[in-house]
Amino acid sequence: MHTSFFVLPVLAATTYLSSCTTTRATTEAQKSPSPDAARLSVTEAVATSSLPKVQVHTFKNLPQVSTAYFPKEFNYAEGGWSGASQVQTQPGLFNAEELWTVNDRGLNLYLEAKDSRDNLQFKNGDRYFPHPNFNQTLFRIKLSSTGEGRVLEQIGLKALGAPTNGLPSAIAELSTGEKPFEMKSSKGPFARLPLSPRGFDFEGVAQTFDKNGQREFWLVEEYGPSVLRADALGNITQHWKPSKNHQILQNSLPWIFRHRADNRGFEGLTVSGAHVIAALQSPLDEKGGASGEPGHGNKNTPLHRLVRIHRDTGEVEQFAYNHSENATSTGGKHKDVKIGDLAALDESGNRFLVLEHSNARKHMVLIEARITPQTTRLQDTNSYEAGKTSYTPVETKIVADLSPLLAGLELPEKAEGIMLLDDKTLVVVFDNDHCIEPLLAGKSAPKECENLMVTIGFPSPLFASK
Repeated sequence: MHTSFFVLPVLAATTYLSSCTTTRATTEAQKSPSPDAARLSVTEAVATSSLPKVQVHTFKNLPQVSTAYFPKEFNYAEGGWSGASQVQTQPGLFNAEELWTVNDRGLNLYLEAKDSRDNLQFKNGDRYFPHPNFNQTLFRIKLSSTGEGRVLEQIGLKALGAPTNGLPSAIAELSTGEKPFEMKSSKGPFARLPLSPRGFDFEGVAQTFDKNGQREFWLVEEYGPSVLRADALGNITQHWKPSKNHQILQNSLPWIFRHRADNRGFEGLTVSGAHVIAALQSPLDEKGGASGEPGHGNKNTPLHRLVRIHRDTGEVEQFAYNHSENATSTGGKHKDVKIGDLAALDESGNRFLVLEHSNARKHMVLIEARITPQTTRLQDTNSYEAGKTSYTPVETKIVADLSPLLAGLELPEKAEGIMLLDDKTLVVVFDNDHCIEPLLAGKSAPKECENLMVTIGFPSPLFASK
């Protein structure tokens, strides 16, 4: 396994912690306290003489998934990991070396009108799916101090009694307008694929235990966007999706979430005590997005919508998260600022970390967010983004600038998962998109094509208990 250590000066000194070594017995790992035991409020002073260490974890010999035939023939391997979650071995007991992650919708390629052939007329945004039956999987990952990442467990996700896939959804409330196509051989014609009632684009995961002490998983996906609950075997048991005409229904989300920008649905997810919190990746689309209903966006808004669901009652609330003022300072636009993931900071349902990034990691910060009694509970029918209705967003504070730490490293562009192995060690998960860009360019797979995760250790706890 390839191991890389990078030592760079930043404001907060880091050290790689022994809690990530594979020499510890499992029972000792399980005794490691939850990161919730020591969280929030960044340490005011850290010795500037100390230097951080960042470690890149690689995963070798992952299985090949399939072969793509357009625009040329190439093979691609397992990938597309998004989201990160602590591994709980028992309720309240966390393994300090392991995490969960999940596949997104699998390899897919944009089709454009110029690609039209075989009596098919493509519209920009239609997609080629080389492996239509790709089944998304939950992966239990073990990280070591030597830079190795290993898959310990895999659980295929299922809906309606059959494996899920990444095809655009056939469920009306989740439709994106994308048309899927396949090509079964390098010489074969394109063929239209049906929409799938089990089609999802998973982008976040959290593992918890239910009221009966059974392991369960929470997931978010981009098509709807929607929030889902799955049992220990990966069977989806509950599905929260936008409710048309702003109806308040069981397991429904605000309809305004259907105004999310194309391919910018839910990206962040965390579970904090009795609550599940999910975040839209980007501000709402000014042209109506997935819903096609215009007038709900603003190209200059910093507002990302958050939703909070009570795990037992199903109560849904929504809040505003304003991305940081300097998010566009590197040349990006407000619509390009993304939330990569969330991580709970205690069991209150009010405090969590946000990974915010844009412009190829030139802007990448870790933010402390807090829902307070003063935070506005947004109404579904109000377009706060337009600036006509005032609101109080969640409180935010930048606690770490990750961009200088990761500058110069060979990493995929998209950071799509964060979690704390303990109160000093941050994990960042990168989505490699199955290495599609270099493979299409005819290049050999560079290091950034690998499934990579990064650990950043800090010499003292990042967050106080309150």
